[in-house]
Amino acid sequence: MTCLIWRQHRGQALWTVITVTALCGLIVNFGLSAEHWLADYRSWLRQLAAAGCPPPTAHSGTFHVRSAATCLALKDRYPGSLQAAFASHYNNAILMSQYGLPAAFAIIGAITGAPLVAREIEQRTQLAAWTQSVSRRRWYTAKISALAAGLAMAGLAAGTINAWLQPQLTTGDTASSRWSWFVSVNLALAGEAVLAFALAVASGALLRRTLPAIGAALAGFTVLLLGARWTVQTLTPASKTTGPNFTAPPGSWILGSGTNAPVPYHPAGQYWPLQLILLTVLLALAAAALATGWHATRTRAV
Repeated sequence: MTCLIWRQHRGQALWTVITVTALCGLIVNFGLSAEHWLADYRSWLRQLAAAGCPPPTAHSGTFHVRSAATCLALKDRYPGSLQAAFASHYNNAILMSQYGLPAAFAIIGAITGAPLVAREIEQRTQLAAWTQSVSRRRWYTAKISALAAGLAMAGLAAGTINAWLQPQLTTGDTASSRWSWFVSVNLALAGEAVLAFALAVASGALLRRTLPAIGAALAGFTVLLLGARWTVQTLTPASKTTGPNFTAPPGSWILGSGTNAPVPYHPAGQYWPLQLILLTVLLALAAAALATGWHATRTRAV
């Protein structure tokens, strides 16, 4: 059975490995580039100070006439604040890191899972596949386990590398925080890849067509991921800010806004417990989808 799974899905495994490797390489390139950019920016700040120029956040400053030209030339290198200058170079990298990676794994999972049952029915090979020495249940379980485990490992690897990139991007983008990457780093990507795969398997067994199953899986994945994130964010126990300033500790996930009023938040120490909760929710949804897919495979895909 293992050899059969490898022969049937080695093409998918190959392009998945290539795609994930390319994404991880792009992430590493962004991280190294951001580190180099920030080092150059700090060196530029030292040059400004050595030349007697005002800092970049100052609207005006006093400096000698002889150094005016030098200050103007230096300021033209990085116009605006750190956040504005960094965003002009790495805004696309931030968007890719926060949203592009979950979208990529949703597509990978959907394309891998949708043909699993639907292709057998479209090519009318299901009876030959399911009436041999291998039972339909064993066929379904073996394929699901192997492919889901491979996708989970790929998602975990990409999530770990993306978590390495996140500090570099938050250093430059001072308005952002690690919570902006909550569903695109560490354990979250592994659960998302498995969920997209499971939804595609179930959709393929129910619709019995590959392309409609991919579309249905991606739509369902978007809704369920947003719902899971909302569940983890709002339904898990949270702390509240206290007076007189009602400010949350650094690195917190603030759940509301208010003026001179308590605001609920998740402290930075809850990051990993919430990651585990999100992973559990995503895997539970995936298990429900796979159970639905098995029921449809057993009763309808004949």
